[in-house]
Amino acid sequence: MFFTTNESKNEKTEKEEKKKETYIEKLAKSMLTIIICGLVILIFLIFFYKPNVIDFIEEIKVTYIYGILIILGLIIFSIILCYILIKDKKLLSETLKLILFFNILFLIIFFYIEIVLDITYNNEEIFGEFYDTKVENKTDTKQVDVLNTLLKGELKTKNEKEVYIEKNLSQFTYFKIKVYLVFILYVITLLINTWIISKIDKGLKARKILEKDDKIIFKNK
Repeated sequence: MFFTTNESKNEKTEKEEKKKETYIEKLAKSMLTIIICGLVILIFLIFFYKPNVIDFIEEIKVTYIYGILIILGLIIFSIILCYILIKDKKLLSETLKLILFFNILFLIIFFYIEIVLDITYNNEEIFGEFYDTKVENKTDTKQVDVLNTLLKGELKTKNEKEVYIEKNLSQFTYFKIKVYLVFILYVITLLINTWIISKIDKGLKARKILEKDDKIIFKNK
């Protein structure tokens, strides 16, 4: 009698633990969905913004950004397709691990390219050279530098070249924000893929243990 009560208590605790796990998983999934949706909306809003500045490296930025997004889309599509089509759990785990490797590899490559772009273009000298060599119809017009005027308490002005450099520097910062938002999506995809792999591997290990137990029971019989 004492044994049966202990057994029923263990079953109850196991059920409670399972309920807790499923609740935590559901909460994590819903939170992750909200974060992903928020990031996607934010990225779309940023992409629709059109700056009022002549940007001579716009083509490089656009090519780079769309390259990141295309690779990310292919990775997500591959994960979904493999999860739906591959029924063998071991093969699925190995395939997802390969996708995970490429996810990490492309993240490193794109991050390295972003650093190179930042070092190459994100400075006053480069944008100053662009203004001197590429901008047509230059003028001597000046405008009030509001920030410096307020800070120093006297009227400060900026010429057209200084305004151009300032706008291009802020535009590059804006470009970097877009890139890092996409990088966050890469990391989220990576984490989701890792979680799926761990779940599959956990199931495979549990199956192996059961198979071993069955073999031992069969031998003993």
